[in-house]
Order: sequence, then structure tokens, then C-alpha cells
Amino acid sequence: MSEEPLQYLSIERWGELQRVFREDWTRGVSGYAVLDTQRRWLAKGMETNLKIYCPYGDMQNGMVAFNEKDSYYEIIIQCPSDDTSKLATALRTTKLIDWKKSVKVPFAPRNVVNLLYEIMHDVNIEVEEVFPYDTHILDTTELYKDIRLPDGVTFKHLTTEHLNLIDSTWPYNYPSSDTYFEFLINLNYGYGLYLNNDLISWVLISEAGTLLHLYTVEEHRRKGYAEVLLKMVSNDLLKDGRVVIAYCVPDNYNASKLYIKAGFVPAEDVTWIYFRSK
Repeated sequence: MSEEPLQYLSIERWGELQRVFREDWTRGVSGYAVLDTQRRWLAKGMETNLKIYCPYGDMQNGMVAFNEKDSYYEIIIQCPSDDTSKLATALRTTKLIDWKKSVKVPFAPRNVVNLLYEIMHDVNIEVEEVFPYDTHILDTTELYKDIRLPDGVTFKHLTTEHLNLIDSTWPYNYPSSDTYFEFLINLNYGYGLYLNNDLISWVLISEAGTLLHLYTVEEHRRKGYAEVLLKMVSNDLLKDGRVVIAYCVPDNYNASKLYIKAGFVPAEDVTWIYFRSK
């Protein structure tokens, strides 16, 4: 019997893999951020569901990370090399992936997207949905100095008091997404601007270490609140030695303009792909 091609990578070696993705900049930013965030959680004594494997035990062949949840089967696939042949072979022959399930592959860079389309027939799957995203990153040690809170506005962590508002305004919400937002809020991974104690603008940090659901209430838009919030949250992350990453759909011109105005730079676009068995 042939050896399983996906070899488990112990948590103690995640830092090595993180450095491999750092060397593949900016394509490796998503893989880097996932590992950075999960390692920070572990350092705080938290648990992680993530299980990471490398094709044939070589980090240069890529990462296949299982993040199984009750509601979906998520597999993070990243590769720090233009040559994805060994990763493709591993995905074709592994016994660890149940391709009969509906599989979600988040923030896949172009080299991974291409190999997934290449192996689809071999593993008997088809594309159910595809969501492309532009990537913007802020990778600097310089903090914003030009921030001023408008009169009557305060900046603080989100609480679960506004959980229903946050979840209901997210365009990708699903039956248990409120539980996910509650989890992030309880970690202090949510930030908001409040006007007279009313939440008017907010953003969260996902478990993958990226900005999530940057939103301003309709009647408070075009007043600069999102820019103020973005800069204040970015400063918090930069002080902690983190890279700030934002994804936005290609036709979200307002969000793209906001990130560029704030000094973010474009990185390689990524794609969320949902597969189902044929």
C-alpha cells in the first residue's frame, strides 16, 4: 500500500511554514496570516481546530489545512511555489480528503485555483460556487498619525449587544453565522465606532487574521467613519506586529478606494471555491 502523501505538520513547526509563506510575498500572505493568527491563539492557551499537512512532508510543496466545522468542510490550500505538481498529485491520491462532501476552499491564490480545476475530473467533483476577491494589504511598522474621532464618537470593542445587527447586515450570513460573530466578539476581535452609544460602524478580525465585515450603517455613510475605524483598527494590529489584510469583491469600488486611500497596496487576488461531488 502506498504511503499517504499528505504528511502531518506538528504545531511546533507552524512557525517554519509561516516563514515559508513570508518568503513568497505577496502571494503567501493568506497562508501567513492564518498561521500567524492560530499561533497567537495557541500562545494564549486557546485551542485550534486546524490540522495542517504538507505534501510528502515538504513545506515547499504547499499546505493543506483542515478546518472542519459543524456547518461546512473547509480545506485551506496554499502553495509557495509556481510548481504545484506535487500538491496536485497529493490531492488526487490522498485518503484524508473526503471529496464526496461539499468542500469549501477559501482564499485560494491563482496557482492553487488552476491546480484545483486541473484535478476536478480526477477526484470526481464539480464547482458549485466561485467568489473572486481583490486583496489589499498594509505591511508596515508605521502607524497612522492623522486620526481624529468626530465629536460624540467613541472607539471600542464590540459587544454581543449588537450581534443581531452585525449578523443581519453581513451579505454572506448563514444559519449559524451569528455564533461565529459571537465567538470573534468574545475574543475582542470586533471593533466599533459608537455615536451616543449607538453602533454606527464596525469591523471584525476573522480567525484567518483578515478584516471581516467592514460596515457603516446607511444613515451614517459618506461621513468618513469607515476610514477612521479602518485606521484605528489597523494601528491596533500593526502595534501587535501583524499584517493588515482586506478582501473585497472586484466591483466594490468604494471599499477598494478606501483601502488605497488609507495606504493599503494590492496583492494577488484570491478566490473562494465551493465544490460538490458529481
